[in-house]
Amino acid sequence: MNKCCALIVTYNPNLSVLKKAITATTAQVDRVYVVDNGSKASLNRPLAGFEGLEGVFLPKNVGIATGFNVGIQLARKAGYKYVLLLDQDSIPHEGMVGRYLEVMANLMAAGKRVAAVGPRYRNPRTGHTSRFVRFNWFRNSYHGRCDNSPVVPADFLISSGSLYDLGVFDKVGMFDERLFIDHVDTEWYHRAKSLGFQCFGVWDVVMEHSLGEGGIRLWLFRWRIQAMHKPFRLYYIVRNSLLLYRMNHTPIKWISGDVLRLLRLAIMYAVFSPQRREAIGWMIHGFCDGIRGVTGPISLNK
Repeated sequence: MNKCCALIVTYNPNLSVLKKAITATTAQVDRVYVVDNGSKASLNRPLAGFEGLEGVFLPKNVGIATGFNVGIQLARKAGYKYVLLLDQDSIPHEGMVGRYLEVMANLMAAGKRVAAVGPRYRNPRTGHTSRFVRFNWFRNSYHGRCDNSPVVPADFLISSGSLYDLGVFDKVGMFDERLFIDHVDTEWYHRAKSLGFQCFGVWDVVMEHSLGEGGIRLWLFRWRIQAMHKPFRLYYIVRNSLLLYRMNHTPIKWISGDVLRLLRLAIMYAVFSPQRREAIGWMIHGFCDGIRGVTGPISLNK
């Protein structure tokens, strides 16, 4: 059995960043799959020079969940045991996959039901380095190393940069394609947790990953770095939150904190965004469609 492959889902990527990501990844895995979601410019030529890379070019943007699922099925058919999921702007550090495989083996030997292992990430736009999330009532808590162990139990990992044993998808299921984008990883981890699986952060693995289209430092009960998104993304953030609220496997603790997060987002965009009217309009649109149970992609010409 082949051991490990990587999957990068792309949509109109920055080619210089994508090439850095592919170069850093091909050195660590047996094969890299690039699933492109109908980018405006063909990626055939930019990807032609990489060995150990296979491109899958979808005719339109079908969303990150479908992109992940297409790549996971390819990895299964090729007989891989592990898959590393990456966004187009995530650059894995040297030795990341080897460290993951070591941690994964130790956890499984200890009898843990592992959903995934993942990194801290550093946002090059803000310089902020993340910690690992646990859900509490009305807020998340952010954890570092515990008892000097580099392996930290977490309630959530971002999908990008995380390593999965492909067998876990047989037990938990695939990513929910109805969500299209935003909360795709959140929903999957909620589902995995409800079935007795645990995700783990690896403290000594730090990945470069750009979150949002920028960020601002602001004070709302504490200083925080808040990622800024294009206004239309707020539609999916709000709508998909409401869709998750009605799923039986979604933790009540997460809902209590996420409601406050959405209120904070509305205040932040109303006060700080130069596109405040458009941003709030998309949030209202997402709220209405979330109440109605609308799923899948929407037209950007609302």
